[in-house]
Amino acid sequence: MAHDDVSPRIAGLLAGETTAASRSAEHTGFAPMRVNVHLGVHKTATTFIQAQLHDHRSLLADGSIRYAGISAVRHNFTTLFDRLAWTDALGGAASRPYLGRRLEALIRSQGRGDTFILSDENLLGLISANYWTGRLYPGAGRRLRMLDAMLKGKEARYFLSIRRYTDYLTSSWLQLASRGRAPSFDRYLAKFQPGCRGWAEIVSDMVAACGADRLTVWTYDWLSSDPGRVFGLLAPGIAFTVPDEELRRDVLPSLTIKGLKVINELKPHLSANELKNVARMMRGFPFDEPNPRLEIADAGLISAYEQQYQDDLARIRALGVQLHG
Repeated sequence: MAHDDVSPRIAGLLAGETTAASRSAEHTGFAPMRVNVHLGVHKTATTFIQAQLHDHRSLLADGSIRYAGISAVRHNFTTLFDRLAWTDALGGAASRPYLGRRLEALIRSQGRGDTFILSDENLLGLISANYWTGRLYPGAGRRLRMLDAMLKGKEARYFLSIRRYTDYLTSSWLQLASRGRAPSFDRYLAKFQPGCRGWAEIVSDMVAACGADRLTVWTYDWLSSDPGRVFGLLAPGIAFTVPDEELRRDVLPSLTIKGLKVINELKPHLSANELKNVARMMRGFPFDEPNPRLEIADAGLISAYEQQYQDDLARIRALGVQLHG
């Protein structure tokens, strides 16, 4: 998938070299005043959404909506944001203005527009960090508070997708495994037993950071039943059409057991980047059947996860956010 990057001129802006001309443009409305921030989470078709936004940039631009590709977002903002988020309580006074300049320059790099779409599931944290802390997105509230402060003066809205725990935990473990750094599946699940921090706590933290009126949540089931309608939330007013072939295929293909076995065999021989590329190929490789997907087999555990998920949905609705699904 091709993604846009920034020009050398914008690279200067991202380093904080703001010229008088760019400052003037900022005050005359060059930067969009509305920012729609898609926060993921991981394993909820974020790659699909980002690919469709990228492929429809011309249509978005016709509606005065701008979008920066995921490569540019991570290279110029999210990677540093993630590092500094861990120490924000100590160095926030120094780091936030610098991060804010980088984000502002990234937005302006996409040209004129009324709305900018920022999409990166790493903004709330990393899957590996979830495992090492034993909590799902423990810094979600703090990170959103940081991001919202950087977007001060703009109309910022936040969008989050959640998924049933059995599917999310299986898929997130497979992502770690595809990169050659996963614990055993049972050990991974043990960190996230039913009753631990979940979607309701994460959304509650986010509401405390930005308010219920600026947060929209959808379920993966709602998305997968009609993938095109999510773009009505992220890019309202745009006649966004997802190609038929995209609607027919699995929105979120994941590794099967055969694919995982191939990766495990290759681990001693390939670099981390090579393993990542092989994992991408394995997701779409036409293995002969039977080719089962990794699943949680314990019926009692499945039931407990489902009960927590349904409880979470009720609690999220009670928070007053817009919930689809």
